[in-house]
Amino acid sequence: RRVHGEIKMDSATRRVQRTLNHLLPEETAATKSSAPQRPYKPSFDVKKLQYLLDHDNHANRDRLREFLKNPVFLPQWTATLPEEREYAYQKLKAVCEAGFVSVRDFTTNPRNIFSIQEMLGFVDASLATKFTVQFNLFGGTLLKLGTERLHDIIPAIDRFDKVGCFALTELGYGNNAVEMETTAIWDGATKEFVINTPSTLAQKYWITNGAVHAHYAIVFAQLMKDGQKLGIHGFLVRIRNDDMSVCRGVRVEDMGKKIGSNGVDNGKLWFDNVRVPVTALLDRHSQMTADGTFSSKINGLRQRFLVMADQLLSGRVCIAAMMVGGMKQTILTALRYSATRLTVGPKGKSDTPILSYQLQQRELLPLLAGVYAMNFFLNYVKDRYAGQQPTDKQDAFEVMLLCCALKPLASWHCERVSSICRERCGGQGYLASNLFGEAIMGAHAGLTAEGDNRVLWTKVSKEILTAFQKGTWTTAPTLAQAPADAETTGLLNADYQYHLFCVRENLCLQELGTAMAEKMGAGQPLFDVWMKEESDTIQALAQAYSERQAFESFMMAIRSADPSLHPILNTMRSLWALTRLEHDMGWFLTSQTLSLTQGKTVSSLVRKLCGELAPQALPLCDSFGIPAHVYHAPIARNWIAYNDDDNQGEVKANFKSSQ
Repeated sequence: RRVHGEIKMDSATRRVQRTLNHLLPEETAATKSSAPQRPYKPSFDVKKLQYLLDHDNHANRDRLREFLKNPVFLPQWTATLPEEREYAYQKLKAVCEAGFVSVRDFTTNPRNIFSIQEMLGFVDASLATKFTVQFNLFGGTLLKLGTERLHDIIPAIDRFDKVGCFALTELGYGNNAVEMETTAIWDGATKEFVINTPSTLAQKYWITNGAVHAHYAIVFAQLMKDGQKLGIHGFLVRIRNDDMSVCRGVRVEDMGKKIGSNGVDNGKLWFDNVRVPVTALLDRHSQMTADGTFSSKINGLRQRFLVMADQLLSGRVCIAAMMVGGMKQTILTALRYSATRLTVGPKGKSDTPILSYQLQQRELLPLLAGVYAMNFFLNYVKDRYAGQQPTDKQDAFEVMLLCCALKPLASWHCERVSSICRERCGGQGYLASNLFGEAIMGAHAGLTAEGDNRVLWTKVSKEILTAFQKGTWTTAPTLAQAPADAETTGLLNADYQYHLFCVRENLCLQELGTAMAEKMGAGQPLFDVWMKEESDTIQALAQAYSERQAFESFMMAIRSADPSLHPILNTMRSLWALTRLEHDMGWFLTSQTLSLTQGKTVSSLVRKLCGELAPQALPLCDSFGIPAHVYHAPIARNWIAYNDDDNQGEVKANFKSSQ
């Protein structure tokens, strides 16, 4: 209100100003809030560790960190479904217009796409999800499976002027998408493909960006000519006009509100004899000429589908990157709150941070070590993906396995981080503005997106077993003998820890191979043995392989790190390794890989390491490089000041000024 020429703030405005001042402070205020008062002094160089974790594209990451000061990235909780979707759209639009990333990075710098994906995971799961569909599934598929004739719209994709979606999954065909029903029938008279949805089960389902924002869809369909199936192919199909009206013959249905990530507009797509020109076919591997001559570089219908769905592989890295970003923000929030929430101490006064309790340390510190393990595993897989040699089949096989191993491991850890941190923050963890609910639901989306985790791990074990049976699999290396102090402190030895991961993997492979050979040798069908009898063994092998690879990645990261970082990283590596042994202790004991004495020692060492790392928990979180202005959860900042006023559970103002 303006009174006698001066602007006067009413009480609501003052509250809003205080809230915004809290959320968008000067960087120097990051340690002034209800403060982790630093007995939490780092024993290492935080910036050096951040550089190691960031791994690549450091300048672009730093530019994005600064850009995230834009108020568009602040969360708002009292919002309708259309508003949530608009908020996510505007966030991604801002990122795209600032030029942080291009679809063409998949050719020149794929690590950049993964790094931006991770950093958007700091902010908002809906934003990160829309990003991966726009740049990986839609843009990346168009780039890789289309030729230059389809690349004219890439600049518009980069700017988010043209929004796309990826129409692969059908209601009746998820993990068995190769059997999809959608058809693309060649009409020689008009030189067009006719896209059609023949049944309810054939509708394209869970199509991100489809309900509201997408102009185009890459539609996967059974290509047919003269009644002959030619395999699944992708087609660039316009689904909305420039005025956002739905194109003729296209039917779009909104899937409505979900249990989380409601900034993502998921839709269902139907096609009623939608005609597209011959140039709509993604033609890098298969071509149709105007006279109806079909040719393909790929033999076999199933193989054509696998090539068409190749972008799901990089999608798994994108999902893992998003999960790593999300788990970093979540563990940081829980540990900052744990360092500032005072409760009963030795004298009965509320003067002791809950982070000093063994109970809190035992729950949160292993999760923090796991975040580091997932970060280093992600970095390794990014390097392998970016360094692929197109003609090296063995390299392609290994990269495929790594992508299928990483995504489940990272998304499951993200879920554990989110759920346990919510619990350990008590009632504050239940408030929407503290972000745990969105973290949990974002993690659950990651469990399913780009392949159900258990199905992916089934694929991992299938590929390993097949290679083993062909004699092309190299078993994991083990020590000739355990160290002399293996019953005690030898369990902290990196080589011995690696030995234990390798022994488990090799024995799980042997067990699965033996079971399959014996049961099939007795006449049981492959399908029955694999799908109905050996599921636990299959999952155990995939877990063993995935965790062994993650441990290797951790060790490689330590070797590449500045020597001053080795002590803290070795402690983190031991905590993660021993926690994984503890989690699977039943197997290690029953297989006699570890003794009962060692089993007890593992838990004792985990407790000891948690106590040692607790004073370094906040500096370890600082090394994530999440800037203070992205600590959007009030309990990660000055939660006392936040509760001075009636904030209605919001961290971003939404009010009307008094008249």
